[in-house]
Amino acid sequence: MRSDIAIPAALAALLCCGPRIVLGACNFAKTTINTSPGFNIVVSDNYKILNDTTANIAYGLYCDSQPTNIDGVERWFKVPVDSVGIRIPVASGFLEALGQRAKLAAADSPANLTNICIDRSKVKTLDGSGTGVNVVFSNNASSDGSKSVRLPSDDSLAPLQRAEWIKFVAAFFNLEEQASKLFDSISAAYTCHQSNMQYLKSAPHAYWVEYTDSPTTYQIITSAYQKNLLASAGATNTSTNGLGDNTNVAAFQAAVKDADFVFDQTQLKKYGQRISEWYSDFGYKDPQNQDVSFLTQRNIWRTDKYTSATGVNNYPEFAYVRPDLVVQDLISVLEPTYNKAHVLRWLFRLGGTTEDTTEISSSNYDCAKPWMSVVDKCTARKDFYGGDVDEEPSASSPGSNNGDKEDNDTEGDNRGNSNSGRAGKIAGGVIGALAIVGLAIVATHYYNRHRRRVRARALSDTAFGGESIGLHTTRR
Repeated sequence: MRSDIAIPAALAALLCCGPRIVLGACNFAKTTINTSPGFNIVVSDNYKILNDTTANIAYGLYCDSQPTNIDGVERWFKVPVDSVGIRIPVASGFLEALGQRAKLAAADSPANLTNICIDRSKVKTLDGSGTGVNVVFSNNASSDGSKSVRLPSDDSLAPLQRAEWIKFVAAFFNLEEQASKLFDSISAAYTCHQSNMQYLKSAPHAYWVEYTDSPTTYQIITSAYQKNLLASAGATNTSTNGLGDNTNVAAFQAAVKDADFVFDQTQLKKYGQRISEWYSDFGYKDPQNQDVSFLTQRNIWRTDKYTSATGVNNYPEFAYVRPDLVVQDLISVLEPTYNKAHVLRWLFRLGGTTEDTTEISSSNYDCAKPWMSVVDKCTARKDFYGGDVDEEPSASSPGSNNGDKEDNDTEGDNRGNSNSGRAGKIAGGVIGALAIVGLAIVATHYYNRHRRRVRARALSDTAFGGESIGLHTTRR
């Protein structure tokens, strides 16, 4: 009898201690992720440590029992989490790209979510303590007490550095491997398009700018995010005049006078009249007679083309996750012949004939096949020279990104003319050079014909007893 009892007892003991013995049951992917600046992830059998190296905060993730002997961990979370709160738009974009939109249960402002695949009626408003959710992704590590997890919200990180935080978010769902594959594809596409721009014969010159009215300032934005995007799209973006006083509108106008393109992120309010508002904010009273390329060619662009039905800009929610698509938007504006099949997602021309934006809908975003998690491959090229001297891209060159096919004829016309300012700068020189070459060819033709006639006449004279072949003895 004792032996009959001992066997179940042993089994019971084994079952009891099973989760501790087989800690690998968490099935954590044994990967180590390290970004700089940013974060690192160290994975053990039964827990993961996420170090936010910028904010100097360590988060611990576990699947069964919370470890008690790990020093330096400020907050612990059981994973995978099944309910998420967000106070920063990009967190929604990360969830969408990871296929975890259904886990979004609360937000700082549900009405401002632009993802049409989310049922906003089921998303509650966060209460400040993270009630009803497992974790709150925020730009403030203390916004919701012990449930807060910080994500970067400023532009001090370059585009790929910001996008790589998808791996950090993925750790809360045990999806690091999926996130790494997606990010690797995004990074490869971004760097491919960036490399394809290095052969431009005449790089466009562009600035990212912003006006604020409280206090009044005029900014040329030089943060890592904006500068890297412009450079990756083939533009130069260093002001030759500089901007010493950002409260002086004349100094600002002088600093941006050499721009072919301007990308604006001012908080404009007069919809339908935003171009007039922009001119007024930046002090341009007669913009078409300023002898400034970006003004005469109306090359003032913004990032709020893609919006919700209520007009909320989608860029902060989706674009930071997909820098490969953003850089293609920029290239398509700066170099329209690079990939004529590309349809602009976030950029629209403020100085165009209309200020129409595109409402996110099922016609341009398929919730069943979201383009947020699909990366088109880019083909490396060494034959694109830009502007009017490029070799036309083949249909199979850069990724077509055909996920957004809305009617955009007006925008297309605008984009087709967007290089005319830069072209104007070199047109005179090109025409002049061609004229000189043409005159030289004509002169050479008549000179050679004249030489042939003289030579024929001289030969004739010699044959009939003339003195010699010499130009000085011939008639014209």
